[in-house]
Amino acid sequence: MKSFLDIEEKAASSHNQYILALAVSKRVRHLRAGAPALLPNAASRRSIEIALEEIARSQIEYRLPEKQEQ
Repeated sequence: MKSFLDIEEKAASSHNQYILALAVSKRVRHLRAGAPALLPNAASRRSIEIALEEIARSQIEYRLPEKQEQ
C-alpha cells in the first residue's frame, strides 16, 4: 500500500497516535455503513485501505473535541 509511508509520517507527527487510530476505525465504520469513499477507483479496495489513504492524504481531518465548560 503506497499510503503506508504517508500514514506513518502522519502518525509520527501526530501528538496522539491513539486518536489517529480511533479516527481510522471510525472512518472504516462509516465506509462499511455505506458512506462514499473520497478516493477515485476505491470500489475494489478494502475499507481499511481507503480510510488510511484518505487520512494520509488529509482528506479526512480529525481532532479532539473541545472541553465543554459547565
